[in-house]
Amino acid sequence: MHIELIQVPYDVDRDDTAMAQAPAKLVQIGFLEALRDAGHEITLSPVWTRAESSREAVVTSVARETARAVSRARSRRRFPLVLSGGCLTAVGVVAGLQRTGGSLSILWIDAHGDFNTPESSPSGYWDGMSLAAVCGRSLAGVHRRLEVRSIPYRRIVHIGARALDPAEKQDFKRLSLLQLPADAGGNPETVEQLGKALGGTRNFYLHVDLDGLDPADAPAVNFPEPDGVHLKDLLSTLGQLPTPTAMTLAGMNFERVGRKQAKATEEACEQLAWTALADRPAQQ
Repeated sequence: MHIELIQVPYDVDRDDTAMAQAPAKLVQIGFLEALRDAGHEITLSPVWTRAESSREAVVTSVARETARAVSRARSRRRFPLVLSGGCLTAVGVVAGLQRTGGSLSILWIDAHGDFNTPESSPSGYWDGMSLAAVCGRSLAGVHRRLEVRSIPYRRIVHIGARALDPAEKQDFKRLSLLQLPADAGGNPETVEQLGKALGGTRNFYLHVDLDGLDPADAPAVNFPEPDGVHLKDLLSTLGQLPTPTAMTLAGMNFERVGRKQAKATEEACEQLAWTALADRPAQQ
């Protein structure tokens, strides 16, 4: 497979944090080489933006460039594999996929809900509003400028959340967004639920914040939370789903850990990519 490896070195609007620098570090410690060794052809596609006057302008610009990279990759029949500092890049990925046509579903793996709004967020951290922004209920200015079509709640599955803010818990339930616990991975019931939720469209986007995994499997993350999704269970689940239309790996922080833990996280990324891109019927 020809992979467009899209590197987005931003943590919301910053490019100088450990999260922002993580995509380059992941490539450096072996991820790119592993993909090539697996027989994939790789095109590197870094995303950069010029200095802007406000956080919203930077976030919009990064998302716009990400959207261009994703839609370009799809038009050239390349798989968009996005390495991102934070989850907010998902807005650009969704915009890019929508430009290539067809309805879209999302499988979102994360220890956090990412479902806050500016009004509900205790911290005000925009990355914690990423999924809400994709749904059109947060960061309205970014959403409007990118002309993103809001993803219906029924087409989203969230797995692994265990650090939810009170408002997120209420909104997941109120809006009937399917949320599966961290220990749901790997069993037939989970695969059946995912098949029903994701099977209503021809395309699905796989978004993986590495902190959705258990820290024993992926320790180099910015916001580690105990009792996460076990890698083997997630790999088993992904292996029974169609090939995604695009994939994001986000939320890493290699400054928090030593070499052994960094390599373990990189190897987890390798296994996730290999399983998601394994040879089986693709959604086109």
